Amino acid sequence: MADRADRRASDSPWMMAVKSLFLLLGSLKLAVLLIVVLAAVLAWATVVESTRGREYAQWYVYHSRWFSGLLAILALNIFAATVNRFPWGRRRIGFLITHVGLLVLLAGSIITYEYGIEGQVGFVEGQTADSLTLLDRSLLRATRQESGGEGSVSTEFLFQPGPVDWPAGKRLALGQMSGIAMEVLKFYRHARVDEEWVEDPSGRGSPALRFELAGPDGRPLREEWLVADQFGAQMFLGPVKFEFQRLPTASMLEDFMNPPADMDPDGVLSMHYAGRMERVGVSKSLGKKIPLGDGKMLVEIVEYVPNAAPGTAGKFVTRGQEPLNPLLELRVTSPGKDQPIRQIAFAKFPFLNFDGVHGQDCPVKFVYHHPAMTPDFGVEFFQSPDGKIHCRVGQHGKYASRGVVARGQPIDVAGQFQVSIADVLSHARREVNFYPLDLGAGEQRTAEPAALVRISAGGKTEEVWLQRNHPEHGQTRIHTPQGPIEVRFGNESLPLGFSLRLIRFQRGLNPGRMGDASFSSRVRLIDSRRQIDEERVISMNEPLTHGRYTFYQSSFQELGEGKSASILSVAYDPGRFLKYFGSLMICVGIAVMFYSRFVSLGSLAARGNGRSQAEGGRAEPGGRDAPAAIASNGRKGRNPAGVDVAGIG
Repeated sequence: MADRADRRASDSPWMMAVKSLFLLLGSLKLAVLLIVVLAAVLAWATVVESTRGREYAQWYVYHSRWFSGLLAILALNIFAATVNRFPWGRRRIGFLITHVGLLVLLAGSIITYEYGIEGQVGFVEGQTADSLTLLDRSLLRATRQESGGEGSVSTEFLFQPGPVDWPAGKRLALGQMSGIAMEVLKFYRHARVDEEWVEDPSGRGSPALRFELAGPDGRPLREEWLVADQFGAQMFLGPVKFEFQRLPTASMLEDFMNPPADMDPDGVLSMHYAGRMERVGVSKSLGKKIPLGDGKMLVEIVEYVPNAAPGTAGKFVTRGQEPLNPLLELRVTSPGKDQPIRQIAFAKFPFLNFDGVHGQDCPVKFVYHHPAMTPDFGVEFFQSPDGKIHCRVGQHGKYASRGVVARGQPIDVAGQFQVSIADVLSHARREVNFYPLDLGAGEQRTAEPAALVRISAGGKTEEVWLQRNHPEHGQTRIHTPQGPIEVRFGNESLPLGFSLRLIRFQRGLNPGRMGDASFSSRVRLIDSRRQIDEERVISMNEPLTHGRYTFYQSSFQELGEGKSASILSVAYDPGRFLKYFGSLMICVGIAVMFYSRFVSLGSLAARGNGRSQAEGGRAEPGGRDAPAAIASNGRKGRNPAGVDVAGIG
């Protein structure tokens, strides 16, 4: 009765539907179809990875939802095929082990996909790294000073933009935290930057000058901008220095265009006050108070430092008596002021001083001339208070004045090279724009991404372009009613829990010094929690495993001047054991299936031989005429194994 009840329950519509579903999911036709589809997908993914890069293949194939769904259907097929053959019995042990191994392998792959970590560590010799960088995850960090100026608060916005440029109209709102909201409006996977200086309508910018360098044939060779901030601007094109300074007074223009001809051994100090210039010899005036104007403004040369270098407590010390970097310590006493103003004057850097450091500018401007500071080979431009551009050229250890220069006016430099002013802006503002850059698969790391980000805080909204990890364009500051906010665009990082210090990076070259044969990093592993402090070597074939991370020597980056940065790939694979164990189960299961098949064939052959011998014994007792009996049986249509072959032919 119980068997009948069980049979009726198993024949219910619900159970029949479940059985039909399992038969469909576990069918051999579905398995073959899935295998063919997976083979085609993996072949296509291999081509995609070779042409578009690994990141592209991972984003659109291996880490996509449809590929995960395909693997899920495969897992269901394997599971259903295993269940459909229950009870398994001894003859199906190999089949069971193989299919369970496939499921374990898939489970390990899922765990690796969900919880695995792949990153990178880069450092130079002597540098210590205690975190890894996640190359596929971007991070926008906003930092704001706390009220009272004590400490700061950082807010992080994480996002994964993908390996391609975003189409027009795509946006990503990153949310709002700590009163700061961010939204990514555009994203270029690889970007080039285009900088342009334009006139600032607010009038807050510094003056800027664009010059053009032409060769002996008159054709332009180079165009550059010089922006005269508080300390001026300068650049070198080869051995030629180009400089642009803004002069606050007409007397300073006269000072630069006509430097003193007769020099004191320790130099000449030019003092500019109330529109007038006064020059004194340093050695003759050291320690004396020099009156200026109506005599109420006093300047004292406190100390002469021949080769100045920063010391302690804000002081300057000299490194020898050779005048390599002459400096004067000055004290200025203003009428009506109780405390004098400390000021400095460098002969090498005329505009480097303490103006603005103490909350106020010194009323007296200084220019320090020293005989040891011979003019650099190059061109210097000066903007006078009336906006005109003046020029002097340094050649053969002295300056030659060129007076006022106009736009397009050629200025002889040397070797028939000429420079001319292409444009001048009274108040310059830099506009930075980014454009997509299409790179090949082998150039994926040569240009960082750029994003147009909308930042909202304190009722104020700004849109700025940021380039990831760029030292200049990767950060910006916005001013809000709650104070300034620093925004940086970089990669997400994770703490290692220990630190690695690069002791030495070694490169082994092929014979003839053509290409790298090997490279390795000698590091010091420091783990205070485990009380470990020892040296290890990480090479191309010798990774380092510590904690849950494995470090591989993947590449290096040349930094110039004979220095290189070592690049380590870092991996954490929590599903590794299951993947290895599942692979082992598959191998064992296949071996068991082959063994079971071999044993089954042997048993069948043994039974056939036994039956033939029995029939042969009945036909001819004693076995003397066994061949004849066999022949007789053959004539009757039976083979020695007892199988009826009559009619075959």
